[in-house]
Amino acid sequence: MRSTQRPDGHNPVSPGSKSSRNTNLQRRGFLLTLGVGGAGAAAVAVRTLSGGAVDATREPDADAAGYRETEHVRRYYQTAKV
Repeated sequence: MRSTQRPDGHNPVSPGSKSSRNTNLQRRGFLLTLGVGGAGAAAVAVRTLSGGAVDATREPDADAAGYRETEHVRRYYQTAKV
Protein backbone atom coordinates (compact mmCIF):
# COMPACT_ATOMS: atom_id res chain seq x y z
CA MET A 1 0.00 0.00 0.00
CA ARG A 2 1.29 3.43 -0.86
CA SER A 3 1.86 5.97 1.87
CA THR A 4 -0.03 9.25 1.59
CA GLN A 5 2.57 11.09 3.61
CA ARG A 6 4.48 13.73 1.67
CA PRO A 7 8.30 13.97 1.73
CA ASP A 8 8.14 17.05 4.00
CA GLY A 9 6.40 14.98 6.70
CA HIS A 10 2.93 16.51 6.27
CA ASN A 11 0.13 13.98 6.05
CA PRO A 12 -2.75 15.63 4.10
CA VAL A 13 -5.40 13.10 5.15
CA SER A 14 -4.68 11.50 8.45
CA PRO A 15 -7.02 8.64 9.31
CA GLY A 16 -7.82 10.09 12.70
CA SER A 17 -8.62 13.64 11.65
CA LYS A 18 -12.08 14.89 12.52
CA SER A 19 -12.63 16.67 9.20
CA SER A 20 -11.94 13.55 7.12
CA ARG A 21 -14.40 11.53 9.22
CA ASN A 22 -17.01 14.25 8.80
CA THR A 23 -16.42 14.34 5.04
CA ASN A 24 -16.72 10.55 4.81
CA LEU A 25 -19.98 10.57 6.76
CA GLN A 26 -21.39 13.33 4.59
CA ARG A 27 -20.39 11.46 1.44
CA ARG A 28 -21.94 8.23 2.71
CA GLY A 29 -25.15 10.02 3.62
CA PHE A 30 -25.30 11.64 0.20
CA LEU A 31 -24.76 8.33 -1.60
CA LEU A 32 -27.32 6.60 0.61
CA THR A 33 -29.86 9.31 -0.19
CA LEU A 34 -29.19 8.90 -3.92
CA GLY A 35 -29.66 5.14 -3.71
CA VAL A 36 -32.86 5.30 -1.72
CA GLY A 37 -34.26 8.09 -3.89
CA GLY A 38 -33.46 6.18 -7.08
CA ALA A 39 -35.09 3.02 -5.79
CA GLY A 40 -38.16 4.97 -4.73
CA ALA A 41 -38.45 6.66 -8.12
CA ALA A 42 -38.15 3.31 -9.89
CA ALA A 43 -40.86 1.81 -7.68
CA VAL A 44 -43.23 4.69 -8.42
CA ALA A 45 -42.54 4.47 -12.16
CA VAL A 46 -43.21 0.73 -12.23
CA ARG A 47 -46.40 1.13 -10.26
CA THR A 48 -47.79 3.88 -12.52
CA LEU A 49 -46.75 2.23 -15.79
CA SER A 50 -48.09 -1.23 -15.00
CA GLY A 51 -51.74 -0.24 -15.40
CA GLY A 52 -53.04 -3.77 -15.31
CA ALA A 53 -53.49 -6.93 -17.32
CA VAL A 54 -55.34 -6.69 -20.61
CA ASP A 55 -57.88 -9.38 -21.34
CA ALA A 56 -56.70 -10.78 -24.68
CA THR A 57 -59.61 -13.21 -25.08
CA ARG A 58 -62.28 -10.53 -25.03
CA GLU A 59 -63.99 -9.99 -28.38
CA PRO A 60 -64.19 -6.37 -29.55
CA ASP A 61 -67.53 -4.66 -29.86
CA ALA A 62 -69.11 -5.09 -33.29
CA ASP A 63 -69.96 -1.40 -33.59
CA ALA A 64 -66.55 -0.17 -32.38
CA ALA A 65 -64.52 1.81 -34.89
CA GLY A 66 -60.83 1.18 -35.50
CA TYR A 67 -58.57 -1.80 -35.97
CA ARG A 68 -60.08 -5.27 -36.03
CA GLU A 69 -58.19 -8.52 -36.33
CA THR A 70 -60.15 -10.36 -39.00
CA GLU A 71 -59.43 -13.71 -40.64
CA HIS A 72 -57.43 -12.25 -43.53
CA VAL A 73 -55.32 -10.22 -41.07
CA ARG A 74 -54.60 -13.39 -39.07
CA ARG A 75 -53.55 -15.16 -42.28
CA TYR A 76 -51.16 -12.32 -43.09
CA TYR A 77 -49.68 -12.50 -39.59
CA GLN A 78 -49.06 -16.23 -40.05
CA THR A 79 -47.24 -15.67 -43.36
CA ALA A 80 -45.19 -12.75 -41.97
CA LYS A 81 -43.77 -14.71 -39.05
CA VAL A 82 -40.03 -15.19 -39.20
